Amino acid sequence: MENGSRIIDKEALRACLEKIKTQTKPADVINTALLLCMFVFYMLTFFVPRFYGMTEKYVGLFNFAVLMVMFFVNIRPFAKIKAKEREIIALALTVIVTFVNILIVGSGFGCFFVVVNFALIWYMAGEVRFYRWQMYFFGILYLLMVIYWFAGVYTWMFADYTSFAMNTNTAATFTVFSMLCVFVLFDFVIDRFPITGLLITVALVKCLQIALYHRSRGAFILITVFFVLRFVLPSRIWEKKWFFRMMCIIATLGSLAFVAAYVWLGTTGANFKMPFFYKNVFSGREAIWLEFWNLFRAKPLTGIGTNVTITSFMEFNVHNAMYNILVIHGVVVFALVLYIMFARWEKIRPYVASNRALRCAFVAILAVCIESFTDVDLIWTDYTMNMIFLLFVMSRGYGKEGSDD
Repeated sequence: MENGSRIIDKEALRACLEKIKTQTKPADVINTALLLCMFVFYMLTFFVPRFYGMTEKYVGLFNFAVLMVMFFVNIRPFAKIKAKEREIIALALTVIVTFVNILIVGSGFGCFFVVVNFALIWYMAGEVRFYRWQMYFFGILYLLMVIYWFAGVYTWMFADYTSFAMNTNTAATFTVFSMLCVFVLFDFVIDRFPITGLLITVALVKCLQIALYHRSRGAFILITVFFVLRFVLPSRIWEKKWFFRMMCIIATLGSLAFVAAYVWLGTTGANFKMPFFYKNVFSGREAIWLEFWNLFRAKPLTGIGTNVTITSFMEFNVHNAMYNILVIHGVVVFALVLYIMFARWEKIRPYVASNRALRCAFVAILAVCIESFTDVDLIWTDYTMNMIFLLFVMSRGYGKEGSDD
């Protein structure tokens, strides 16, 4: 009984619930309801193939509608613009320039929601109150979802590896990306429940096994980078400004440098098979990226839009998140998005070394950025809920109201 009382302190729980009741405002209830809708949408997308088929074309619009409601519920944009807040001016310019560019190049409007939604969630992180109880609530939902994924959905979806209901690479990335959100929860509770350390170890091993089983290079990069940044590097390294900023630069501009180096190396004729993944290092992305570069050179300010047919691949897919923003939307939108990202990162920099859960969310985002050197998961609309959760947790620690509740 004594041990049980330490695990569940009824008085502390009662005090916590009373605090939630007295401090929670209508906006917080609306935020939670909106995020819950996005979470359910996210879960159904990957758990129910028919749902994904019906909603694939509209997920960007759905996310945009939810984010706009959250934006106007929590933020007074005109007052902020009048006060000349730089971040919201950058956000407004991102929306306007993106829309104008789409009209100029005659692009499809789907790409509008991709980049605007991405900019919106980066701006709103830290501007929207995100309480500790909300972190626990959604963290537990992610944990329950992952448990159900392995205990139920995954077993029938991949019972026969030759006949599956989802792309295997996507399944592995979904698993690892969702698990990163669970790791944030684990970091919050590990001091109170030391057994969480064992769960983290098991989860890391399982993520690695899933990545290798599905031969998913993206999932492998995601879990490997996260493991190194979170568990191998000492926490004190994040106190150094140069290292923090270097990692942010690598995660963004490093993506473009990777494209340039990859394309150049691909022209040399050097190639070899990757161990475990049974695929050549140079297997087509060099041709895709070179073709997009040649198209982009003609329209660097406006970008090329999406109403373009490429010959190097069967579908219009840039296969690199930051390069996607650059070539589709142009250098102006790319620069504005970078400004919003770096402004958010710079505000959390003093807290990364000392706040373990914040650091976990931060390095998870860095891992997704680096994984998106060869994919677009960072900006893929189906993963918007994950990015919101990680960004909101990451931005709790620098003094906004509700950040410590």
